Amino acid sequence: MRFIVDAEGMPDTETLPRTARRAAQLVAASERMTLDPFTEVDWDIPIDDSAFHLPPEWLPLYGTDVWEAMAPEERIAYSRHEAAAMYGAGIWFENRLMQIVLRHLAELPVTSPAHRYLLVEVADECRHSMMFGEFIRRAGTPPYAPAADAGGVDDLRDVPGARALGYLLILAVEELLDAANRATMKDERIHPVSRQIAKLHVMEEARHVSFAKTYLTEVWPSLDDEERDAVKALAPAAGSVVAGLTIDPAVYETLGIAGGEALARTNPHHRARVVDGLAKLTAFLTDLGVIDAGTAPAWQELGLVA
Repeated sequence: MRFIVDAEGMPDTETLPRTARRAAQLVAASERMTLDPFTEVDWDIPIDDSAFHLPPEWLPLYGTDVWEAMAPEERIAYSRHEAAAMYGAGIWFENRLMQIVLRHLAELPVTSPAHRYLLVEVADECRHSMMFGEFIRRAGTPPYAPAADAGGVDDLRDVPGARALGYLLILAVEELLDAANRATMKDERIHPVSRQIAKLHVMEEARHVSFAKTYLTEVWPSLDDEERDAVKALAPAAGSVVAGLTIDPAVYETLGIAGGEALARTNPHHRARVVDGLAKLTAFLTDLGVIDAGTAPAWQELGLVA
């Protein structure tokens, strides 16, 4: 019986020297800075409507007629619900991303330089999910969450090039959240708890982005044609799932905003925010060759690139 297998035949980090070096660097970085959300975030501050919880410009209804008709206090309450929905989607995504990492870990010998780093990443994501859950519990909102099978993400694990596609999905989630978090943590209009959460998330997720980009850059040339073609074909759909879950219809049902979901999904301002939030990812994938002349139209059709 073999205990270390590679179902896809893809190389592990023993044969990926750049990834191995980056893993060692990220382990050292985690030793210097790993943050506990239950000491770094001041949970004694009530999570209320004294301030916005996301920058108004990042709210899906911003700029619409519904937004313009809202009173200032309604806009702030709406931001609290959207923040809770974002954190609920964050927990859902973290769960899926940890599964990707854990499957990778199961195929690595403990001597692989990436083994310890990936355990660090899983631990980071566990703490982040606890942090998101704590916000939701204290915010007085419903426990917003995508459906268990939303977007068919779980079906991607058995396709050719599944691990590369998995790390691409990790990047899509992290880059879009990172853009929102960076805007949130710098905005003095934002509630202090929400700013603290955003800052902690930015500081630790940078490690995850660094590993995923290094791994994909080094492993991409080693994939066979079937694997590369599958990743290129499925990548736009994966990005679309991430973008689609920025809007939770339950928020509009809870707040009694008739037609709110449809209005948010077609809001040009929100769609532009998604494109901007994914810009680092799409630039990276263009350089890598995942987005090329053949696949760019699919990304454009789904509204993921300008």
